[in-house]
Amino acid sequence: MPYISSGKAKDIYEASNDKLLFEFTDRVTAFDGKKKAEYQEKGEITCRMAEYWFKIMEQEGIPTHYISCPTPTSMLVKRLDIVPVEVIWRNYAAGSLLRRYEAGGVELPDGVEPEEGAPIPGGMIEFTTKFEAVDRPVDIKEILYNGWMSEQEIKYVTKLTKRINEVLGSGLSNADIILADFKVEYGRTPDGEIILADEVGTPDGCRFWDKAEFENGVIKSLDKDVFRKGTGDLTAAYGELFERIQKV
Repeated sequence: MPYISSGKAKDIYEASNDKLLFEFTDRVTAFDGKKKAEYQEKGEITCRMAEYWFKIMEQEGIPTHYISCPTPTSMLVKRLDIVPVEVIWRNYAAGSLLRRYEAGGVELPDGVEPEEGAPIPGGMIEFTTKFEAVDRPVDIKEILYNGWMSEQEIKYVTKLTKRINEVLGSGLSNADIILADFKVEYGRTPDGEIILADEVGTPDGCRFWDKAEFENGVIKSLDKDVFRKGTGDLTAAYGELFERIQKV
């Protein structure tokens, strides 16, 4: 298949005029590509986990670009015009939200403590750029000005992201896992419908915390923070996460 491009963790190929093939690799990066490594089986785990959640999203009436997984590390998807905005949903304070708060770049919602693990009642949504050298937060005004989405599309994407949060949270709760936050991407079909793209529910794009440890005051990550913070073996963390979800 003709090679198109490579992202942080996936290689993309042209399967046909209207389909792409994602090859999930063992690559992992952090801090805007400054930290890089490879972990055995990471690509297969993330591919299988994305497939697992895509199927659930479809069952819940959330449209996605997923078609099938011809191999354990590859995914066939519908070709879309990707919306140049990433969407982040936060249930707890963590990561870049706290760093930006400490730098004076963002205010926390009323009543939310400026510490990792502080709950955000009702959750909050944020938007960042997608195709710039370094992703940066953007507000609705800039999204509208650049024509990236219309006001109606922003409302639709916000509603859809909130629903994705509910679906993920429900499934993870049964596995005693907390969904701290996640990011998703959307794309337009040829007829203009906006649907879920890229991947969903993987530890590359979500923060997952062990519920029992959290209730004891400890944040045990089952996601890419293990690599970011150097707190353990990434393959082991990803494997534990997937195993627990599958048992539900």
